[in-house]
Amino acid sequence: MNPATRPPDVPRPRRPMSRAERRVTFWLKTLALVALAIYLLVGVLEFFGKVGATGMLFVIALFFAYLVYPAVHRLNERIPLVWSILLVYVAIAIVGAAIAQLLVPPLVSDVQNAVKSVPGIVQHFVQVMQDPNNPLVQRIPVEDRPYLTTIPQQIGTFIQTNALDTASKTFAVLLSTASILATVIVVPVLAAYMLLDAENIKESFLGIVPAKNRLKTEQIIADLDHVVGGFIRGQLIDGTILGAMLTVMLAIMHVPYALLIGVVSGALNFIPYAGALIAFVPAVLLAWTYHGPVNALIVAALIFVIHQIDGNFVSPRVLKENVGLSPFWIVIAILGGSELFGLPGTFLAVPVAAMIRVLRLHLLPPAVSPLIAAPGLTAAPLEQTRPPVVTGSQGG
Repeated sequence: MNPATRPPDVPRPRRPMSRAERRVTFWLKTLALVALAIYLLVGVLEFFGKVGATGMLFVIALFFAYLVYPAVHRLNERIPLVWSILLVYVAIAIVGAAIAQLLVPPLVSDVQNAVKSVPGIVQHFVQVMQDPNNPLVQRIPVEDRPYLTTIPQQIGTFIQTNALDTASKTFAVLLSTASILATVIVVPVLAAYMLLDAENIKESFLGIVPAKNRLKTEQIIADLDHVVGGFIRGQLIDGTILGAMLTVMLAIMHVPYALLIGVVSGALNFIPYAGALIAFVPAVLLAWTYHGPVNALIVAALIFVIHQIDGNFVSPRVLKENVGLSPFWIVIAILGGSELFGLPGTFLAVPVAAMIRVLRLHLLPPAVSPLIAAPGLTAAPLEQTRPPVVTGSQGG
């Protein structure tokens, strides 16, 4: 049709986008989505930084609500929601009291004994560095040996001042009456209100969305809810398994403070794949101090094995399948989050990256096929991924 003769109500035909234009558009939309997510994350972190303890209680309550949601949902299929929440809370209270009775006294004792044992451990390594028959020391130039003998003492002072003393004070704060009341009363109450009002909040939000977009929006909300809840529950499961494996291994190897090292490593496993590494230095040093270098080498090898088990079998099943991110993107998200926002960014990096992935899948076009992208490396042999070659002699 001639443009001059086209009726005014007939829209102009759109030119189809080329492959290069589609790629550029895809990456521009992706960058815009990432920038928007970072902007929102900065706003959320600044808000919680200003509200302080109240914001922290809200975040803990939100995580707690996600943790108990599967059990509450299962019970809610048979009984009212209020009774479902109460039954789950009673079960958690019984289990939590039993765990606290078993773990808190030995953990407090381990922290106190660890603080007292630091000078002895430092003295042991000073003697090792000053031993003229030590083959490692013999390889070090004579002028550098006096400085090396001061390194263990410097490390010990740093650990005792910045780590163990802080941990001891933290235990005292966590076990104080005020913190227990805030955690045991405020957090479950807030979480219960979140569970009770979850559907009302979702309905109110969907009410402001145009009718034609409500089904799509509801699907996005469900997927976002799945990845956030999956991340929180996955971290709890992964940290518990990792801490238990380390505790049992160190106890078998007669390494002191096995329970303390295992619990700290499991608790700090919110940085994926780092929980086992966090336990490496203190476990190996204690094994060397109390049982010699051979025992320390065995402990180091076993920690490496546990790290491989967690990274290749446990974590992918409880984390990757829940958040849908490959290990590469998980590491990139953690590095970027920690660089931009410190410790809070490290913890929030993976769920935010998973949420960005969900939004990309729903709002942006799908990725191009491997044949169009022409990969240089493939999971299967390259010969199996190449398209069949059509020769000119076929069909003619």
